[in-house]
Amino acid sequence: MSSKASISRSFFRLISSKKDMRGHKRKLPPDTFEHIYLRAINYYVIFYSMEDRLVYYTVFSVLAKRYGITVLALALMFDHIHHLIKAVSEERYAKFVGVTTSTFAMAYNRDSGRTGPLFEKAYSNAPKRRDKDVRNNIAYDYNNSVEKLLFNRAEQDRWNLLAYIDNLHPFSKEIDRKTASKKLLRSMDAAVLYHGRNKYLDYPVVRRLFDGLSPEEHEQLLDFIISLYLPVDKEALLNFYKDYDNMVLAINSNTGKEYDLNEYYDPESHQDFVRMLELLKRSSFAADPRSIILAPDEQKRKIAATLMSRTGGSLNHVKRFLHLE
Repeated sequence: MSSKASISRSFFRLISSKKDMRGHKRKLPPDTFEHIYLRAINYYVIFYSMEDRLVYYTVFSVLAKRYGITVLALALMFDHIHHLIKAVSEERYAKFVGVTTSTFAMAYNRDSGRTGPLFEKAYSNAPKRRDKDVRNNIAYDYNNSVEKLLFNRAEQDRWNLLAYIDNLHPFSKEIDRKTASKKLLRSMDAAVLYHGRNKYLDYPVVRRLFDGLSPEEHEQLLDFIISLYLPVDKEALLNFYKDYDNMVLAINSNTGKEYDLNEYYDPESHQDFVRMLELLKRSSFAADPRSIILAPDEQKRKIAATLMSRTGGSLNHVKRFLHLE
């Protein structure tokens, strides 16, 4: 083979790989679990509140059912998301990821007043074919918040869903319909209605459901909705372990590694994002901490100095939290 031909083929492969990263069709092995990594544009923080997470969660759940997606894991971090999923075809897989991100981005922008893309166009994926690799990735996804020092154990994180695999109300007292308030019961019935119609909960709906509830009822309703919309295929997940207890033990014993994914490396703890949110909740942004992203850059720079001095957050994290370039 001539050197020219070799160079030409190498160049073609390079161009092809770049097209894939721009969101063109990818060739994915059928009947294989895929680890999906979605990150916010410019590594910005996406999830500022329960509302943000719950809207994305219900969008994901409804569309996973629509497109026949088998879900083993979903982890919602401040600035990125992990999925471990399997689709019945390449086309449904690509459609699911695209429609999920675009649906949430439209709801997010409509409610917050921001414009433009929310996620990086080129997401990363890595196929997991062997059971060993799937178990390693299960541990990796469920331990994301532990790695970022937000929790000590994986099942303490509400938004990786691990606790819900074996418990309908892991973070609240079980609801007694005989003694529950009328408001809580109405909200539960409304959530069941939306779920039965395969509809996600948009921001105005979430606010209406939770408005007027006591703190205890708030937690009860949140557990109820998460369990109601739970997209994880429990049987498929537990097939990789003996039972739930053994799975939790395995996940907490090994945080997992991911070498096949083009994931942004951030060595810093996410505890400073929590501290930043707490500060905003005691400021003029208390009603909606996410509204900070629409503040003028000059105001953001002043706030950045305060956040750095009061939270110990790095300049990198503060800028990402404020959506400041």
